[in-house]
Amino acid sequence: MRRVSLILLLTAAPAVLAAQQRFQTLRGTVFDTAGAPIRGADVLLGNRRTVTNFQGVFRLDSVRVGNYLLTIRLAGFTPLRSRIAILEDAPPAELEYELTPSPFILPQVIATGQRAGIYGAVGDTTHRSIPGARVQVSGVNGGEMLADSTGRFAFPEADRGAYLIRVTHPGYAERRFGIELKPGEGKDLVVVLRPARAVISRGDDQAMENLHKRIALNLNKYRLTPSELTRYGSGGLCDIPRILSEIGRNTSTLVLILNGVHVIREFSVASLCAWQADEVDLVEFGKDFCADVTQTISETLGGWCGGRNRNVPRSIMGGGARVRTQGSSTSYVIIWEKR
Repeated sequence: MRRVSLILLLTAAPAVLAAQQRFQTLRGTVFDTAGAPIRGADVLLGNRRTVTNFQGVFRLDSVRVGNYLLTIRLAGFTPLRSRIAILEDAPPAELEYELTPSPFILPQVIATGQRAGIYGAVGDTTHRSIPGARVQVSGVNGGEMLADSTGRFAFPEADRGAYLIRVTHPGYAERRFGIELKPGEGKDLVVVLRPARAVISRGDDQAMENLHKRIALNLNKYRLTPSELTRYGSGGLCDIPRILSEIGRNTSTLVLILNGVHVIREFSVASLCAWQADEVDLVEFGKDFCADVTQTISETLGGWCGGRNRNVPRSIMGGGARVRTQGSSTSYVIIWEKR
């Protein structure tokens, strides 16, 4: 049998599973990086759940033919998510998956300050400052800047609402987290970066800029902020009433955008169970994807939205304009994972 190691979210090619009837049994084995079977790992397929036994084996019976998101998670390991297809004419296959230990990450320190705005310092795991670290703040009166010679940064104009903060520097793994400010409130942050051979993605840069526009211009009014997500703890996003109410409780599929970069059309609403609320910093959602989101994320869609005219604000297009959007509305969810 061939072992499948899938660490990157939603980037691996779909695995093809056996299916010779409308319902099939899904079976697989989960190992750690040393090749030892992992017992007690949660396995989710849509809204169904099971756990691996002492041999690392899991089994789900009566799985309908179709496309799914398979999620495997266990405390101490990076969650594994893989898109799979169960096909009627595929030969039988035995799947094996490998979980990778989660890297130890020092939490950022957030304290309420005496002055309004967002302030902080960037350092490494040896408590040395990182001058020149890039700090992006998506939200009202946010923006981006490079940390000064002492590793410090300041956004004194930030004054209210939810913010997503991303900190990067060559040679370090990026950090991304959400905070909230009450009117006139200030936050002082200490951000610790972990050394890593990481590539800073231009796509992630653009996604943060797009999010900044949506929050600052209030293009998408429907969000779950960090404090709201905290209330749901380890509950799945598929069970949050506010999301289901807005996208439509009878909706079976939607457009999913992961971290503002990966666009997946016809994503199963049940598969939102793959994300727990405490794994996420921010969630955006709504009923009309093309009207709410394409003003800031159109470069990733390849002209998918088309069919009706609408106005675009001058602040985005640089002048009044009419553009084409999809003829019918499509529900969507944008998930910003913790990093």
